[in-house]
Parts: sequence; C-alpha cells; structure tokens
Amino acid sequence: MIKKEFGDMKLRTFVLLFLGIGFFFMVAPLHKFALEMLNEYAQIPNMPKFLERFLPRGFVEKLSEWNFYIYTQWFGKNLGQFVPIFAIIMGFPIFAREIENGTIEFLLARSSREKVFISKVLTVSLVVFFQMIVFSILPAFYSLLASKNLDYTYLLAYSIHTIVGALFWLAVTILFSVLSDDQVKPILGAIGTLAGTTVVAVFKPLRFMNTYSYILGGKILSNGKMDVPYTLVLLGLSIALMLLSYVSFLKKEF
Repeated sequence: MIKKEFGDMKLRTFVLLFLGIGFFFMVAPLHKFALEMLNEYAQIPNMPKFLERFLPRGFVEKLSEWNFYIYTQWFGKNLGQFVPIFAIIMGFPIFAREIENGTIEFLLARSSREKVFISKVLTVSLVVFFQMIVFSILPAFYSLLASKNLDYTYLLAYSIHTIVGALFWLAVTILFSVLSDDQVKPILGAIGTLAGTTVVAVFKPLRFMNTYSYILGGKILSNGKMDVPYTLVLLGLSIALMLLSYVSFLKKEF
C-alpha cells in the first residue's frame, strides 16, 4: 500500500524537489552578484529612508561572509518561506482526494482504516522529511564543490527547524484533509491557518504563533543553537494533530 501511496504523490514529490533545488541554485551562485548590486545601492548619496531599512549599516559587510549569506538568504529567506507551502501541497489531497473521488470505500474494503491511515500518513511524512533533508544539505554540497568555507555548526540547527516546521504544517494539513469532502477545503483551510497565525503574530502577546520566525531560524546565527523549547512544542502539537486526525478518520462516515 505504501508503494501505491507514493505513486499517487510521485508527481508532487519530484516537482517540489526540483523546484526547491532550482531555488537554491538561484541563490547560492549569485553571492558575488548580490554583493555588487547591494554595494551600489549602499553607496547612493542621501539614501532614502525606505532603502536604509532594507540595507542596515554593516549588513552588506556581513553578507560578504559566505556563512552569513547562505544561512540568511537560503534558510532564513528563500527556503524558509516555502517550507509550510511545500508541506501543505504534499498533504492536502492525501485523504480528501480519495473521499472526493469515492475511492476511499474501495480502499477500506481491502484494508482496515488503521492500515489505510498509517500507510498514507507514513508515506507522505517520509517524503516531506526526505525533501527537507535534501534542501538542508544542499549548502554543504555546494560549499564543498565551490570551495566555500561553511561553518557546519549551524547546519544541524537550521535543518531541524526546517524539518520540524514542515512536519508541523503537514500535520495541520492532514487534519483538514481528513475532515474535508473535497480537495479545495483542506488547502484553503491550511493556507488560511498559516496566514492567520502569521498575521495575528503582529501583536506582541501572540508573537509565538508565527511559526515563520522559528522556521526561518532568525536567532540561530546570534545564539549559535536551535530553539529547543519551540521545537519540542511543535513536535508535541504535530503528534497531537496526527492523533486527532487518526481518531477523526476512524470515526468519519463515508
């Protein structure tokens, strides 16, 4: 059954994998070009205030360091922004498509609900985990091939933030997929939740709800380590959401 599940998501898996790798090679090789362009902007006399906000003093100098550039521009900007979206795309049709097409009854006639749920969730979780691992180790391989000096002490922390963030949003999406009768509702529900938690985080007491702050790893370079408490909270919430999805699937009428 796992082979069948992977066949159903094979197109999404490889399209997102190639997109992510493509994004990386739009970032890493452009290090010198980005520095030259930013240096030109930084030398503008009487720079407008809106540009000063994007180019704070000393930023260009820091960006000349390969470590700062690759960690902030790949993990902290490009990859980090797409992690929740990639997870949502992978997870939204996993149950909803079967329910919408009426094939869920055929699956349940051949296997138990427990086996169907576990095989589907295990397959998509392993796929998302593999994708995030590939995206996370790209800087290491590129740095080796391009003879760049990369500080690997930060790589594990950024990788964990990326993987845990992806699995959390996958768990959110799976719950919506179980509860929905078509494929539109889970993707709208997951994206709406992502947008809502990001927007309400502008209020200081609710700042913790912005998972992007965690996924982008803004504090890793300054602290030198991952955010352990937030990591444990997201893992706990992911497990809770998976269990809720499991119970909902067992009780859902088809």
